[in-house]
Amino acid sequence: MQKPKFDETDRGKVISEVERHFDTKLSRVGNYRKFLQDHSGKSYWVFGGYDDWHGITSDMLQEEQTRTTDGVLIVAKRHKSTIDIFSGSLKPLIANSRDLSHTQTGDYQFNISIRGDSMTIKEVPVLTLRKLGASQEVGPAVSHKLKEAEAMLAKMSPEERLRLLEQLSGRSGG
Repeated sequence: MQKPKFDETDRGKVISEVERHFDTKLSRVGNYRKFLQDHSGKSYWVFGGYDDWHGITSDMLQEEQTRTTDGVLIVAKRHKSTIDIFSGSLKPLIANSRDLSHTQTGDYQFNISIRGDSMTIKEVPVLTLRKLGASQEVGPAVSHKLKEAEAMLAKMSPEERLRLLEQLSGRSGG
């Protein structure tokens, strides 16, 4: 079975919780999915995943280096039916970017470690993120194949769905 991914639905839930917690409205910076800002131009980097590593494009890093606001780093850890959200200052990550792992394409990666309500970035030990409230209940992760099947079913008429169900249950001869 294919491992579920942290998808745009998950990211939307995290962004909504961040907006609620910080009492702000966030919008994307350019075409970046992970790089957002509030009305004052303060940066919010929103990472999420099932794994303990995250990637940063070199373009995103360069864009943040030109900003004068102290941004917020958000890292969400997705579990089977919950998401834990951690936040901290973005500045230490930017200041210590040379210590991050580099990919062959020139981008950067960092690894996280969680202990209780704290998250650390292994490559930047001076950076500690704190958990935002309780874990977010999000229900079980849905595989990409299931989402495709649901989309196909949604396009069918009620009669077509009924015929399909009859065929699947073996009640139809055709």
